[in-house]
Amino acid sequence: MEKDIIYTIIKRLEEIPGIDEIVLKENSTSTHPLVDGIMQIRRKGYLRDWYVEVKWELTPAMLPRLLQRLQDVKPLLLMAGYITPNTKQLLQQENIAYADAAGNVFLADDQLLLLIETNRAERVYPAVNNRAFTKTGLKVVNLLLQHPEYVNEPYRFLAEKADTGLDTINKVYKALLKEKYILPLNSKEYKWNKREQLLVSWADGYTKTLKPKLQQRTFRPLEKGKDWKAYTLPPDTCWGGANAGDLLTNHLIADHWTVYTRQDYGALMKEMKWIPDPNGNIKVLEKFWEEKCEGSHVPPLIAYADLMEGDDPRYMETAKAIYEKYLQNIV
Repeated sequence: MEKDIIYTIIKRLEEIPGIDEIVLKENSTSTHPLVDGIMQIRRKGYLRDWYVEVKWELTPAMLPRLLQRLQDVKPLLLMAGYITPNTKQLLQQENIAYADAAGNVFLADDQLLLLIETNRAERVYPAVNNRAFTKTGLKVVNLLLQHPEYVNEPYRFLAEKADTGLDTINKVYKALLKEKYILPLNSKEYKWNKREQLLVSWADGYTKTLKPKLQQRTFRPLEKGKDWKAYTLPPDTCWGGANAGDLLTNHLIADHWTVYTRQDYGALMKEMKWIPDPNGNIKVLEKFWEEKCEGSHVPPLIAYADLMEGDDPRYMETAKAIYEKYLQNIV
């Protein structure tokens, strides 16, 4: 929960030499309706209230919409369980304060300049027993994120679409309610809440929990120098990762290829003329969702998660472009 992140970060801030006192004030809509709270920092002759916005994670792709919504909130302090290196750099350039759970801090105004880089990456995420972030739970959340209108569909409909059982759907909904990702309108209907936070948590959960458990093999092309766009993919097979990033944005050269498929790997290898190679540049993964591929690429949400897996600046920039073009409308 957000309070877990806030209290973790306050503990880190209180360890900084020269910080005399930090007081977390309860925010009210009459003070500022757009933020999560107010934090007062006292240091020698310095005393100031900072408006606090809290996220599980901050990435470059999230910044444009977030900063546009909070453009009139000053002074603003962004808190997150984890802030990617590129995001910290962008926030410093924009002179926007931040603090994360690892103790990385940037505060700057007309009286104070504080920059601490711990070179640690301590992340705070939802509890591992949250059924929305298990292997099967992540498949259900993927479906709901891509189809927000499904939130009030019958459990049997969702179970069929996600290829899972009714019990899993029930447990996922209980988890989403517990973390307030959905809010009850009545005994049978819900409305979405914190979808942007859910999307970020899903992307991280996918790369750490679901993706490693998918069947996968690595290949290299028999025909050296062949352009990947010249291949015709078989049914129920689509490009992911950098390939999907290129197809979705025309902004990335894919040096490593990613393919998701329901095909037998042996048959795919013969048809595509690919050779098994543990050091090859083609990673083939099990296609875990039921719906057909959109053209020849994975859905934007999965492409975004693939590209956010590392800290490659080119991939991060493409992920940001995908978020702004395709995902902002679903959060």
